[in-house]
Amino acid sequence: MDTLPLSLHLDGQACVVVGGGAVAARRVEILARTGARITVVAPDIDAGIARLADGGAVRLEQRRFVDADVHGVLLAIAATGDRAVNRRVHAACQASGVLVNTVDDPALCTASFPSIVDRGPVTVAISTGGSAPSLARHLRERIEAALPAGLDRLATFLGSRRADINRAVPENRRRRVWDRLLDGPVPELVQAGAEEAADAALARLVRDPAAASGLVSLVGAGPGDPDLLTLRALRTLQRADIVYHDNLVSAAVLDRCRRDAERVYVGKRRAFGARRQAEINELLLAGARAGLRVVRLKGGDPFVFGRGGEEIETLREHGIHFEVVPGITAALGCAAYAGIPLTHRDWAQSVRFVTGHLSGGEVNLDWPELARPGQTLVVYMGLAGLAELTARLVEHGMAPDTPAATISRGTLPDQAVVTADLATLAAEVERAGLPGPTTTIVGRVVALRDRFGPAGA
Repeated sequence: MDTLPLSLHLDGQACVVVGGGAVAARRVEILARTGARITVVAPDIDAGIARLADGGAVRLEQRRFVDADVHGVLLAIAATGDRAVNRRVHAACQASGVLVNTVDDPALCTASFPSIVDRGPVTVAISTGGSAPSLARHLRERIEAALPAGLDRLATFLGSRRADINRAVPENRRRRVWDRLLDGPVPELVQAGAEEAADAALARLVRDPAAASGLVSLVGAGPGDPDLLTLRALRTLQRADIVYHDNLVSAAVLDRCRRDAERVYVGKRRAFGARRQAEINELLLAGARAGLRVVRLKGGDPFVFGRGGEEIETLREHGIHFEVVPGITAALGCAAYAGIPLTHRDWAQSVRFVTGHLSGGEVNLDWPELARPGQTLVVYMGLAGLAELTARLVEHGMAPDTPAATISRGTLPDQAVVTADLATLAAEVERAGLPGPTTTIVGRVVALRDRFGPAGA
């Protein structure tokens, strides 16, 4: 380690920026956020700096630099673009014991500006000592994506409760309490804005660190491609203790779970037995009561044919903390990957989502409504009942030559798409031997796949 990372408290401290161009303006903007007293010295002043000066955040000295400009300041920044002037600033700072940052010239620096991830009280700085700033920016982008947006609220919450926790918990137990706090439901509750519930969970933890209740997260896994997971879903999977998943969750998505998380299949497949919903509810309750981070991972979105509402009713009834992490539902993901727009100004002004599950050997739907023109029909999980589905739509007035498509294993590398007209779709799908899960799209928009679909499709 050839540099020592430090955080400077600049609120009210004197700083000087030598240079008035765009590069200097970026440094001035950063300093202004810290509350520093900033003086800018330069013959010519950038419009951005001038606006900050008009707001009272900056004092301007429109002239050339003199050594006395660094006297009494904590930090100086040389951003003139003229190395001779920058060397003079560096020499003056060395003589006065002032920290100096010279933009894009590590040899003339005693302080470097890191790439910063700013989450209110939480600041993450990435520095390469000035040797590879592009690498620092690249790492910052990755860290930025990994940190939740509500981290500032969490830091403020914890800071406001810190003294109370330290008074209530003996010193030899504090670290355990803080570790359990950060590994429990409190962070998610705070970031979701549920501070009363967070305070209640915190109070239970302070009374008995071993008795903390867990959290159940209903997470949408999307249609299959793991790159379609939301950032929040990915963070939740990587902190899970146990993951209950169904058949629609791809193996690639499961691979994004924390390596030591227990994974339990609770879905159902055609012709095979399945866990009853009541049994799944009991598993979620048991995990939360044991203080675990429980994830109920569902294909697509938890609230679109995912029975998420039923599970939430059970959790709420038993006082279990929960959260819902939405996912990209199959209709959106599969249609996009197949190149089929679900709406079109001329051909489809609405979209209907229905499930094609057989009940008593039949598909029970509102056929006259579904056969109406000017809309797109999306059928989830309708492979077994596809022949009946298409026949009933034709029977209730939908034109037999209406374009239709069935998408198998949508968004995954082995995605397959069969297109036909409504009257022949079931036969073509059977001939192709498409495996489930499938999504079927019916409507004139399917004809646009030739124009919008991926090359070679």
